[in-house]
Amino acid sequence: MSRYKTMNHAKFRMYYHLIFSVKFRRRLLDPIREDIEASFRRAETMQGSWSIRNMAVDSDHVHLFIEATPQDRPSEIVHALKQTSTYDMWQKHHDYLSKFFWKEHLLWTRGYFCSTVGDVSEKTLERYIKNQG
Repeated sequence: MSRYKTMNHAKFRMYYHLIFSVKFRRRLLDPIREDIEASFRRAETMQGSWSIRNMAVDSDHVHLFIEATPQDRPSEIVHALKQTSTYDMWQKHHDYLSKFFWKEHLLWTRGYFCSTVGDVSEKTLERYIKNQG
């Protein structure tokens, strides 16, 4: 089985490591961890083209290992995950979250970390490109 996926006229293998944090780094995710994970799975199902390979929910941030297609922008993936989980958590845990965020229905910071995950190091790729032709 090929490690690469094909779609239309493209062959690809795209993985992202995403990290985002709770607003003000509040350590509040432990009691709602399972619901956060379920909400991320719901966002994944709604989007359809990208998938969560692995995830870890810490008390104040999350790590996600995402497999995507060339059409999937990391910023849109993060937006879908944050938007769906914020909505779901406020619907299910309103009283709990109101203890931490009393003015607005917040959950996540605006920013995020994204890194691509590849098979070879930067030096190997640079050497390969340099030695072509």
